[in-house]
Amino acid sequence: MLVAVIFTVFHSFAQDFKLIASASHTEVSTGDRFQIEFTANDQFSNFKAPNLSDFRVLSGPNQSTNMSWVNGNMTAKITYSYILMAVKEGEFTLSPAVCAYQGKAYNSNSLTISVKKGANVQQPNSSTSNKKSNVSQEDVSNDLFIKASVNKTTVYQGEQLIATYQLYTKVNVTGSDLVKNAALNGFWSQEIDLGQTQWSQEVIGGYRWHVATIRKIVLFPQRAGNLEIDPLEMNFIVPRRVSSGGGSVFDQFFGRVENAEYSLKSKPIKIKVLPHPDGGKPESFNGAVGQLEMTSNISSTSVKANEAINLKIKISGKGNIPLVDELVIKFPDDFETYDPKVNDNIKTSHAGVAGSREYDYLIIPRHAGNFTIDPVEFSYFDPSSKTYKTIKSDSFTINVEKGEGGDAGNITYSGVNKEDVEILGSDIRYIHVSPITVTHSTRDFYGSWLFYLLILIAPILFLLTLIFRNKIRIAQQDVVGIKSRKASKVASKHLSVAKKSLDNHQQKEFYENISRALFGYVSDKLHIKLSELNKENIAQKLNHIKISEATTSSLIDTLEMCDMARFAPISVSEQEIFSKAEKIINQIEEEAKK
Repeated sequence: MLVAVIFTVFHSFAQDFKLIASASHTEVSTGDRFQIEFTANDQFSNFKAPNLSDFRVLSGPNQSTNMSWVNGNMTAKITYSYILMAVKEGEFTLSPAVCAYQGKAYNSNSLTISVKKGANVQQPNSSTSNKKSNVSQEDVSNDLFIKASVNKTTVYQGEQLIATYQLYTKVNVTGSDLVKNAALNGFWSQEIDLGQTQWSQEVIGGYRWHVATIRKIVLFPQRAGNLEIDPLEMNFIVPRRVSSGGGSVFDQFFGRVENAEYSLKSKPIKIKVLPHPDGGKPESFNGAVGQLEMTSNISSTSVKANEAINLKIKISGKGNIPLVDELVIKFPDDFETYDPKVNDNIKTSHAGVAGSREYDYLIIPRHAGNFTIDPVEFSYFDPSSKTYKTIKSDSFTINVEKGEGGDAGNITYSGVNKEDVEILGSDIRYIHVSPITVTHSTRDFYGSWLFYLLILIAPILFLLTLIFRNKIRIAQQDVVGIKSRKASKVASKHLSVAKKSLDNHQQKEFYENISRALFGYVSDKLHIKLSELNKENIAQKLNHIKISEATTSSLIDTLEMCDMARFAPISVSEQEIFSKAEKIINQIEEEAKK
């Protein structure tokens, strides 16, 4: 009967989620076997067991799920269990296990195991650990391997494909560690959240294999040609029974169980990427690939001068929507326009990437009259039919009436933010004046030297104001330059969000925000499109602006660590990653100024 020590860690408003650690025995002797369990009352993900190095792991993690109905209420019980052997005397405390539930991290209670002297247990020495006794690499390669596969090996540039990595095993695996993620040079990738690992069985060559999907990625090739996905490398710990000449009768008769660590590597995958056909390519084509559609709507077609209008263009469907560039829209010259606000509703599932991206344009007509916004044209390449398709929206005719407070046609506003353009019309008011009384001092002013000096200075001030205004307009038109100058500020906002995720122990959200901060900063700072971000482009651009190799290497290493951490735990702490990201951005800013 299990002796359970129950500890409730966190409570959510939706459900009282608990992760409970228990042990079959809390007092054992060396050589004894016992079982520990980590049980939860609902499905969870990203389970991380405590360090079990003080014991010998004979089996685990073993997963079981139990569903039951009592009086019409369903209860779930999900358990991860390990069978351990006590190998040395002392009192050992197992730290809490960690899991994720509804975006939050939960800890179990800790366990204390007291080990007394019992049977002698042989400890593996360095030579035994290196040679793994009588177990060879060939033995495990026949029982354990990683299979890498894709759903298609020939695609068009920008067409999505799905890469799947599966673990096949005939032996029990007690632990794993990611060594190197598959390099994805030439691809834009999006990870698929697999949730809790699911095992299945498959018969190959008359043998029954246990199969688990360990990674799944949606890939978008960014250039034509022959591309290769590098191997995924992992270490696995496998308990093996080996013949032994040990001192105990038990070892001599039954053999000995030892943990053997083996490095496995998947095979590389070659992908043939076809270029977009030249024939029939529309001028409006900007790299969109998939099965897509476009809708458009406008908030109003009858407004007064200086009142804001919202034009929304929505691209939806299945394809490389995250890489769709801003649309080219021809607005009337009398309209003041702003960069669109982009709203994404994109989901990544086992079927690929699908959803929508909406561009919200804020436009302000400055003069009265009738104006027409020409139809918006969007083109994409459909790989299923191997043809280009073009969608056109309706044209929009806008009737602009004269604004309040006089002739709005003579009033212009420039250089304002979206927040400043809420009620421009209400800012115009009549000026009420009282009669001017001319005094003796007023008559003396006209014709004086100060009067003529002011007349002389007025044109100069007007000219300087005109020059200053033109410089502001030119600077605002330099979108690339503005993004570059504001890159660090935008990155700081993402880092602050990452810090909140770190404080809330939201590991997955933390690494996503760190990646978003670094990739967004590099994209804005170096003028690289998100679709073209890869190690080669980043290194080349940083070298062009005289950024040191050490800073460049640190940036690329951090990006790779963030990518790896989304798949498997890494040895570096989240706080260290956060500090490193801040330091890298500051270093690039300082070195770029020199």
